[in-house]
Amino acid sequence: MERTGKNTEGVELLKRPPNHSRSLWESFSHAWEGLAYTYRTERNMRIHVFVASLVVAAGIALGLERTEFLMVIVAIAAVLSAEVVNTLAEYFVDLMKPEYDEIAGIAKDVAAAGVLLTSVFSVFVGVVAFYPALFDMEARFRALLEKRWPFLLLHFFVAVTPSFAGLLICAQKSPSRSEDFRTSREEDRNCSIRRKG
Repeated sequence: MERTGKNTEGVELLKRPPNHSRSLWESFSHAWEGLAYTYRTERNMRIHVFVASLVVAAGIALGLERTEFLMVIVAIAAVLSAEVVNTLAEYFVDLMKPEYDEIAGIAKDVAAAGVLLTSVFSVFVGVVAFYPALFDMEARFRALLEKRWPFLLLHFFVAVTPSFAGLLICAQKSPSRSEDFRTSREEDRNCSIRRKG
């Protein structure tokens, strides 16, 4: 992890007037832009999303109970949220300390540690949720073939395939952190899975 900030115009960014949302729709729009930016620029976020799609696919295939499935979803949401907070911390440190600074490096390491702890917790939750299914594999496999296979197929088309494509496409199109947020929005169009041509 780099221990220097990459934004050499951090002070100028602080002088910009605050951008207050005028409506609830604009608030959601800004939140979506932040989430898309994190997905585009953070390789680990794309990996988390892809792994999460595979875990959900395994939950559908094994027919997890509602409580177990909810445990898995909460764990996934916690990991993704931790990654968003980690990205926020890294950019904030880059904004405040564009030059080399040991404290800035420690702050980034601590933020990354939060993601690590959340990921370890999610693995523990996954073991607890999936463990009972291991003793009833034959019956669950029959139920998959009889009832759940359309849901699994739909999930592969809606979640697994797009997240895998995003993992590959955005890895090639990902903007560097030194670029301005406005430039990254233009890159978002090129990084879209449904891009033209």
